[in-house]
Amino acid sequence: MHLQDKVALGAVTGVAASLPGLLFNLFSVLLGTTEHYSFQLSAGVFLREDLLSTAGGLVLGGILWELTSAFLGVLIVYVLHFTGKEFWWLKGPLTSIPFTYILFFGFVFDIHPTHVVPRDLGSNFSLLGENIVFGLAAAYLAARWMGPSRDPDKPELK
Repeated sequence: MHLQDKVALGAVTGVAASLPGLLFNLFSVLLGTTEHYSFQLSAGVFLREDLLSTAGGLVLGGILWELTSAFLGVLIVYVLHFTGKEFWWLKGPLTSIPFTYILFFGFVFDIHPTHVVPRDLGSNFSLLGENIVFGLAAAYLAARWMGPSRDPDKPELK
């Protein structure tokens, strides 16, 4: 599959790449490393903590999480477009971690617009791991699904 439209490719890539990240998060919750699912943290920006586990809270959090994933997918596609597909495994996490983990979870949570702020080590390592998994998956899928490089000297991902 090759998608030429970069925004569509990024959105599809981001949504698809969110699945391995959510599996990582699911295992983190099941193992007791973190208390909340990542999409609950997204919903926590708008909802009180007692509403995060309701059907509406889960739906809102899921929609917000997928929209953020789609946006990050678009960013990763443009990074790969302008810099090439080589080292995709480095470029994906280097794009996703600063945006979500540092900017969103670090800066935005520090100004307290949310009702749930994970301050324990387990939750923070879980979020970091999930962002690494997401960045790797999104960059891999974007590199696979992008059309051929315009530069004939740049290697293609097989």
